[in-house]
Amino acid sequence: MSDKKIMIVNALLNVKEKEAFEYYSEHSVPLFKNAGAESIAKHKVEETLIGAEKIHVVSILEFPTRQAIKDVFESEAYKALLPFRDKAFMKLDVFIGN
Repeated sequence: MSDKKIMIVNALLNVKEKEAFEYYSEHSVPLFKNAGAESIAKHKVEETLIGAEKIHVVSILEFPTRQAIKDVFESEAYKALLPFRDKAFMKLDVFIGN
């Protein structure tokens, strides 16, 4: 039985903060890759069918374990990116699944 877990990200970008998004992406992607993440899918959202929330992007990444995901978010390197993340996204939801 595999311990692999997926991380699902729903994001509404702050279009006025492209530089913050670029900085956040440039520095967070290596953290996820170093934790063993593999990109499964990334899609732009065209239309909301049910619900009031609008999002721009859905991303799915696979990690070797649940703890690998948590370790990234708990790391000092990731915490240093929080001001950029907070500017880059109007809304950001991150989920762990099977």
